[in-house]
Amino acid sequence: MRNIIPQKVCCCALLFLLLLTVACERKPKNLIDEHRMAALLTDVYRLEGFYAVERSMDSLITDSVIVATYDSVFCSHGVTRQQFDESIAYYMRHTDKYKEIHKRVTGNIDKEINQ
Repeated sequence: MRNIIPQKVCCCALLFLLLLTVACERKPKNLIDEHRMAALLTDVYRLEGFYAVERSMDSLITDSVIVATYDSVFCSHGVTRQQFDESIAYYMRHTDKYKEIHKRVTGNIDKEINQ
């Protein structure tokens, strides 16, 4: 009987924390809207593709160059790395929105390929 009470307290505490986490979730203050995120991710994926090819060819591109290039892409879209990270985390928790963004990204890339 003595072991049941601590287990119940632990379960109740975990349930409370879970409910608190879900109830308190809000959009990030500077959330990148879905259309801008799709445009940004299109450029990010293009950049990732470029670096994947370069690294496979034993390129001398350093991590600091890669970070600077990503920062340049963020700047060209008027966002910060932190804003991007928070927005991505938000959309990954909202998979329906994330899927829609990726449909747009795929459409953008398909258009570029077919031009």
